[in-house]
Amino acid sequence: MQVTLFQALISANIAEDVAARAVAAVEEHIDMTVGDAIKPLQAEMSALRTTVDAKLGTMEAKLEAGLKGMQTSIDGLKWFLILQGTALVGIASYVQLVK
Repeated sequence: MQVTLFQALISANIAEDVAARAVAAVEEHIDMTVGDAIKPLQAEMSALRTTVDAKLGTMEAKLEAGLKGMQTSIDGLKWFLILQGTALVGIASYVQLVK
């Protein structure tokens, strides 16, 4: 846009330095206007990011707690199977001795 605006000002017999300053002023105004326009969006994005981070943290904590509970259950099952196997071996040995 700046080249087109600059050329339009030059073709309207505006001095180059005045045209350059006018283009710079328009660009600055556009930058400020766009910056002001996106501030609410940036704030909303920041709030959403905070919310998502909090939700992910909560989900991660729940998942870790669930996995820890599952590991405890698996460990309990391992010991149960070990004790069952030991008991069966003991009973089998006793039965062989009694015969």
